[in-house]
Amino acid sequence: MKRLLNKLTKIKNIPCINLICILALIPILRIIMPFAYDNDFWFTINQGRYVIEYGFPIKAIGTIHNLNFLYQSWGSGVLFYLIYHYLGKYGIVTLLIIVMELISYFFYKLCFTVSNNKRLSLIISIIVMVLYNIYFFNTRPHIFTTLNLVLMFYLLEKYLKTLNKKYLYLLPLISLLQINMHGIYLIVLLVIISPYLINSFQFKVGKVESSGYSKKTLFLTFIIMLMVSLINPYGYKTIIYGFSSYGSSSIMNNIIFELLAPNFHQSMGKLFISVIILLYVLYFSSKKNIPIRYYLLLIGTSYLALDANKSFWLFIVSSFFPLTFIFKDSLFAEKEIQYSKRYYFTQYTICITVAIVIILNLSFAKLPDTHKFADYLDSHVEDKQAIKLYTGFNEGSYLEWRGYNCYIDPRAEIFLKSNNHTEDIMEEYHNVDTLKLDYREFIEKYQFDYMLFSKKDETLYHLFLINPLNYQNVLEDENYVLYQKGE
Repeated sequence: MKRLLNKLTKIKNIPCINLICILALIPILRIIMPFAYDNDFWFTINQGRYVIEYGFPIKAIGTIHNLNFLYQSWGSGVLFYLIYHYLGKYGIVTLLIIVMELISYFFYKLCFTVSNNKRLSLIISIIVMVLYNIYFFNTRPHIFTTLNLVLMFYLLEKYLKTLNKKYLYLLPLISLLQINMHGIYLIVLLVIISPYLINSFQFKVGKVESSGYSKKTLFLTFIIMLMVSLINPYGYKTIIYGFSSYGSSSIMNNIIFELLAPNFHQSMGKLFISVIILLYVLYFSSKKNIPIRYYLLLIGTSYLALDANKSFWLFIVSSFFPLTFIFKDSLFAEKEIQYSKRYYFTQYTICITVAIVIILNLSFAKLPDTHKFADYLDSHVEDKQAIKLYTGFNEGSYLEWRGYNCYIDPRAEIFLKSNNHTEDIMEEYHNVDTLKLDYREFIEKYQFDYMLFSKKDETLYHLFLINPLNYQNVLEDENYVLYQKGE
């Protein structure tokens, strides 16, 4: 079995136990940390359903507004929808486990390619996978982007190590997958590929030195990747979409936690900032001649991570694997250990058992609390598309999946005028919530048939407790309340 595994991985002299540890890590983490559907999952599969039934949208679906729309992550939406439609929650959890196992597997191969140090590669891989799983394991398209990035790094590092051009042949295919699965493409190329292009030149600035390497093939591959990325439903607009997706930062940051910069007032911020500082110390205190591409990856991705919490995953994927190069000769000296066949059989049995348990365990993820309000509307509304439903930013996603058109949902970028070219709904929503816009004027404008409020942090709910206008409370629980417009 050990010989078979080595043939499958095509990595010589890597003991099975390392790969077993990596592959078993994901299921173990999933048992420790309960799984729940990400809020964005519902509008993602709703959009995927629309693509299957009607084709690629040019107007935002699921809202009461007539907004221009560019569906950059249509591939992820279609994949999530088809799996959820035919296999339900079991299928979704299984898909996530498979993707995370692939990320873990190829990240380990990446570390080993850079360092040729089995033990250090294992340690760094475990650290990265633990951090990633704690904060970024969810039903969002970025898990596919993570896999694509790890594959890009692996192929680039294999090419630089062997100068075998065959490792670059798959990069255009990854480019095609990335642009259709998640978009954010130009940003990815600039941050990830540029350091490798810059490192191909020979120069020295102070103590930083670039020895250079063959440029022609690398630059040609980059150009082909950029050209292939045009093969998507919206052409060049998908490539540049990321630059217009996050305007009105002062407003969006007040609503969306993941767009906030990490800070020491929160435990997550403390961890993120501490990890970033630690890596800078490890990089710049090293006496080893570190390739300039690793410094550039560190600086570029740490800037993104310090700008927004959601970018920390990009930092850990891009900046941790070079540590195996920095410390490959000075730490974790390896010893050859012989493992018996019984030992390997035990490890495989444990892995298979844990994987089965995790799939069964995680498949019981609960629906959002708003599902009972969707059930109520289903029993009282004859034509879902004919009514106007107010929901807050976090509540719209699931109601849209159930077939209703809502005021707003977590797709923040489509409610920016810079993207929809019609109206800045995000600003209007923010102004109502902060009392800059009179709520009576707001309701008069839209004439909502139903209004679903969160009791926790929604200003409109507290205003309705004082003066509900001509609306009546028709359903309520400890978290939400539904109002219906009176005759």
